[in-house]
Amino acid sequence: MLNRRLHRTIVGGITGIVLFSVIGAWLLVSLTSLFFTFVCICIIIALAIMLVRKMEKTDRQLESFFSAINNNDFNAHFTEKNDDKFLNKLFQEMNRIITQFENNHTELEERRFYYESIIRVLTHEIRNSITPIASLSADLIKYSDEYGKEGMIDGLQTINQQVQQLNTFLNAYHRLTHLPDPVKSKVKICTLFDKLNRLLNSEPGSENVRYISSENVEIPLDPNLITLALINLIRNALQATANNPQPEIKVEAEKGAACSFIQVTDNGDGIPQDRLDDIFTPFYSTKKEGSGIGLPLSRRIMQLHGGELTVNSEPGEKTVFSMTFPAHLQTSFS
Repeated sequence: MLNRRLHRTIVGGITGIVLFSVIGAWLLVSLTSLFFTFVCICIIIALAIMLVRKMEKTDRQLESFFSAINNNDFNAHFTEKNDDKFLNKLFQEMNRIITQFENNHTELEERRFYYESIIRVLTHEIRNSITPIASLSADLIKYSDEYGKEGMIDGLQTINQQVQQLNTFLNAYHRLTHLPDPVKSKVKICTLFDKLNRLLNSEPGSENVRYISSENVEIPLDPNLITLALINLIRNALQATANNPQPEIKVEAEKGAACSFIQVTDNGDGIPQDRLDDIFTPFYSTKKEGSGIGLPLSRRIMQLHGGELTVNSEPGEKTVFSMTFPAHLQTSFS
């Protein structure tokens, strides 16, 4: 559209210059009116100046725009002028592109950090598992006569245990990094909550979970992936409230104009402020038996939905995990 407007402006200006040039030339040659010939010349000059100024201004702004893109300068902003509809539209589009470019750049940086953290943990865990395997297997080969049958069996069992641990870790890694793309459909959240209630009915403390959603709350989502994410969050809440004499866990959904959200709130021990970022790091866990993939997996599921999973915690009071679904991603399902 902007190209068409620029094209119309240039063509209109040039056409006006040509038209008034012809009229002025005819008036001058025929000596019909020197005054109107002078008027035509003034109009031609005015049109030429208008075109030059418009092109120079557009050229300067486009140069600044491409410079900002090349230098990743996301603070660049092009102010709209009320007296020029074409430039207003142009600047609006340029501002929109810079905002979109910034969002894409931020997302790429987040993905890079996410996968770098996974690779660091992956390297650390594999090294920790392989080192004892290599050491023990080398000893078994070198001192096989001294170990005897029982020693050989004990050594092989130790190696087997290390391999099993490594295999468990790699399975968790595969699960975290090979999530399918969401297949979205409009889902009634009260129906989703009924399914969750049945799935978690046998979990210790599940009777303390309250599901809250009105009948009219519908969100476009992949029910299988979101169910997996919510199971992780609810189990996390159940573990957090295990030692609370009066545990309370609330799972509620609400749909607003700007976004829809599902929140899981518990009154467990809470999370210290300095650990809020760590809990979404893959394989980070404060629990002895924890795998450290539940929360990163849930956040990744939300990112695949174009949303976000955030946490707010007041230790000793409450912890709230919020799954946010932006409204602009739901318009195609309205």
